[in-house]
Amino acid sequence: MRKKAILMTQILSIHQKNPEKRHIKTAIEILDSGGIILAPSETGYCFIGDASRESTHTRFLQLRPGHPKNKPFSLLCKNISQVSQIANLNTQIFRIATRVWPGPYTFILQCNKNTPKIAAGPKRKTVGIRISSHLVLANILDEFKNPLLITSVTDEDELIAQDYFEEDNQHDSWWINVTEICAQITNGKIDLALENDEVVPIHVSTVIDYSKNEPEIIRDGGWDLTILGLN
Repeated sequence: MRKKAILMTQILSIHQKNPEKRHIKTAIEILDSGGIILAPSETGYCFIGDASRESTHTRFLQLRPGHPKNKPFSLLCKNISQVSQIANLNTQIFRIATRVWPGPYTFILQCNKNTPKIAAGPKRKTVGIRISSHLVLANILDEFKNPLLITSVTDEDELIAQDYFEEDNQHDSWWINVTEICAQITNGKIDLALENDEVVPIHVSTVIDYSKNEPEIIRDGGWDLTILGLN
């Protein structure tokens, strides 16, 4: 049987607590050219790309063929100021955001005229945004001009199906190993993989919908909820 050709991905080992500047520079150059990167985050390994490019969305769908085409991917921003430029952020939400960001909390906010089209929800009304506390992503965002489109390498349904949230299984899955993640990719390709020098277990973010009159927790990722101040 004919074997599929494997597209080799450049893999760079990067320090979690003090990311090498030369590797951050390489990542920025790849993002500037429209490339896709595999990077560690506080919610596990993820794919990131320039949110200003339509091609990023197309390539994400190739990498995640099971992802519904009408379900938007989330955005990563460098700070709250950048968030306020691309989404509606009132005083109440701003105060909550300053408590939980950076961190594993995705806010669904109302779009404004500057919201990247590829990240907007149905009829371009809402967008999911978070600010990462992982220093690798934070360093990339500090140097990159645009928000990043982000998606996990797998989804919550697969994690549940594989009993990943059972403690004994959390260090024995393909989605925590860069080489195995790259081997899983059969559609599309990534241009760079940043391999953390420490284990990167996967966790889902907590998602809160702030686009309506009353905030609603859409997904409880197991992170602290009291910090949100919701009754």
